[in-house]
Amino acid sequence: MTPMLDGLGAKLAEKWLSTVAAPGLFFVGAAASTVVLGHDSALDWHALRRQVRHWATAMSGWSTVGQLTAVALAVLAAVAVGTLARSCATGAERIWTGDWPGPARPLARRLTAHRTRRWRRIGADIQRCRAGAPARGRSAALWQEIDEHTARRDRIAKAEPSRPTHIGDQFAALDARVRHQYGIDLACCWSRLWLVLPDDVRTELRASRARFDAALTLFMWAACYAVLGCFWWPAAVGAAVTVFVSWRRGRRAAELHAELAEAAVDVHLRRLVDELGLGPIDALPAPRIGRAINRIARKAA
Repeated sequence: MTPMLDGLGAKLAEKWLSTVAAPGLFFVGAAASTVVLGHDSALDWHALRRQVRHWATAMSGWSTVGQLTAVALAVLAAVAVGTLARSCATGAERIWTGDWPGPARPLARRLTAHRTRRWRRIGADIQRCRAGAPARGRSAALWQEIDEHTARRDRIAKAEPSRPTHIGDQFAALDARVRHQYGIDLACCWSRLWLVLPDDVRTELRASRARFDAALTLFMWAACYAVLGCFWWPAAVGAAVTVFVSWRRGRRAAELHAELAEAAVDVHLRRLVDELGLGPIDALPAPRIGRAINRIARKAA
């Protein structure tokens, strides 16, 4: 047990250092630069080096206890900021998924309507292409045009948009597509499905979710630097770049996680049907089987 616990402790320490302490220390350094430079001398690195040397000289005259206390306070400040950024990621997730509070709901409805109009317009183009010739009589060029239109529509959402954001529609489309295909309410049935998933599938799903959570945390770091940007404009530039990077990473992570979750349903739903005593079945579960799973999950009469 001792080697296993030592290895686990080393991994936890490494993860803590990379996800909390190191970004927090970098933020503390940026905050110190903000205090020293401000807007007027934002890029005066000579002044910053002079101030750092002054602080180092002053600390050299302190006792060992005083120096250790200063280092400990800096580390504690870094950990506090890092913990705050990670704990506020839930709020960032609501922003990304389009679950906006009351004052922002009119804007959310307008954005959702705009996305829906674009999605339906491309869908109408697909229907016109399909109506031009029966499936067996379509040329390769017509099939390519249909595929291009379908890819454009899927870049908006894989089901009719119901959220104001791309990330929100990724998760909403997952629920809609699974309900349409199998008749199951994925939100209430997911825990049952999770119990029958193989370990390697669970690992992949956890990893994809962890990538999405990391993008959320990066977004919260951008918010922290935006606060510093009110007093030191280079921090605002860094915040803008970080927002863009976190949003792109979050989009990719949400797409991958939704695709993996849908694939898990497609591949392993029959196993859940067997485990619940609703099978065996020869083909994919029909919507009536999905509704039976819903009744079991909801404990409804």
